[in-house]
Amino acid sequence: MRSLGIVLVFIGVLLLLQQFHPMFISFLYPYSPYIKRAFWGITLISAGLYLSSKRLRRPVLVLYLIYLLINLVV
Repeated sequence: MRSLGIVLVFIGVLLLLQQFHPMFISFLYPYSPYIKRAFWGITLISAGLYLSSKRLRRPVLVLYLIYLLINLVV
């Protein structure tokens, strides 16, 4: 539960930074259509990797959360 709170605070900070300083993440704007279109593919691949092995669960979860953050901000 604690890590979920940290992730939510980080998402909030990124969204506020995007509102007040739009140039903060401007280097990702040319790639935003590709990031948005790949959502279901990334979700299915990460779900498959998460369910397939216990050893890969934490890295897959961290990488998927990073992707979701980028998807929300862009």
